[in-house]
Amino acid sequence: MGISCFLIMPQNSLLNHAITSILVNPTFNLKLANSQAANGVELIREIGLVRPDVILIGETMPLEQRETLSHLLMSFPELKIIVISEETNWLHVFHKKDWLMTQESDLLALVCS
Repeated sequence: MGISCFLIMPQNSLLNHAITSILVNPTFNLKLANSQAANGVELIREIGLVRPDVILIGETMPLEQRETLSHLLMSFPELKIIVISEETNWLHVFHKKDWLMTQESDLLALVCS
């Protein structure tokens, strides 16, 4: 199943406008939701209501702290979190994956992929 819903945590209106203009495309058929969360607790509540596949967060937002990201990924294992750097154009993607290692080659496959 592909991505169907993005939750956008806007840092500023310019970034929000740029992201929205990229994602609003009839070919993608995506549902976009702008977050109103001011902290991690509100964000978790919002995720439970909206059930997004992906969250977009600006790098300078307080919600981008590693502890918050780890907690979100543990609470919502299928969620992907994309952190956007406005200054460098880097995208950092966080996604929890569990791997069952049954033989040595499983570890090599994970490291080399």
